[in-house]
Amino acid sequence: MASASQSQEAGGFLPPTLPSPPASSVNSPTPATSILPTPRTRPLKPGSAKESDFIYYIEQKLLVISRHYENRFTSALSGEENPDIEGRGYKDFGEQKRDLDPVVDVIWISGTPSLQITFLLTIALTVTTSLQSFPFTPRPTFQLLRKLDLAFSSLLKGVNVETGERLPGFEGGRGKLSITEKVRMRGIVERTRVAVVEAVRKDGSLADVENVPASETDTEDDFNMTEDDDENLEDETSHRRWEMDIARVYENTIVELGMALDASNLSNDGWGP
Repeated sequence: MASASQSQEAGGFLPPTLPSPPASSVNSPTPATSILPTPRTRPLKPGSAKESDFIYYIEQKLLVISRHYENRFTSALSGEENPDIEGRGYKDFGEQKRDLDPVVDVIWISGTPSLQITFLLTIALTVTTSLQSFPFTPRPTFQLLRKLDLAFSSLLKGVNVETGERLPGFEGGRGKLSITEKVRMRGIVERTRVAVVEAVRKDGSLADVENVPASETDTEDDFNMTEDDDENLEDETSHRRWEMDIARVYENTIVELGMALDASNLSNDGWGP
């Protein structure tokens, strides 16, 4: 992988100079509750040096992440604990999410729909595959899936679903996803929802409380709370929260995909405008 100095000489497309938010966004920062970063005001010019540098940068990042994934668990076997060593394997999905998260941000900041959809679909498929390989870790899993959900639903609408602002590259009807991209997205979304449920079942993260009969949990002693009882109550609250998150996986994308594909079907059947 090229060094930072080499990449900068090649085109300067490494953060924070690549691709940077417009000056206006500095004066008007993204709301604290926003999950997606502020994108560029205009897409990268097709065939430009900056677009080439962006593609190279993202591909190299994904290549390193893929290498870490392929070498998963090897650090535990070798006793190697340095996360910065090239080729070191991930110990869990939380480590992989830590590396994927900033890549998703840079892709979104590019403000270029054709590149955003291509690379985000690749990352979404990577997440689906990883769910089958690591013990289930709810927090990093749902955090990354939530960000991808917002990104996909925004791209389907051409509008940032968090802020209501039109996305760059969608002016004048441009930037719309193709039917092929929508169908591929739907396949990944459906696979991911199934993978999350299967990962939870395999790990048993949410089944422990569900399988306990009510008669064994509701007794006169419920009011005599101990430290263990407090911990169990905390666990039950967490379980209920994760259960809700499972049901919400890609919820916004599913809605937008349904409307988009239905509209396409009507158009193909001769009922559209």
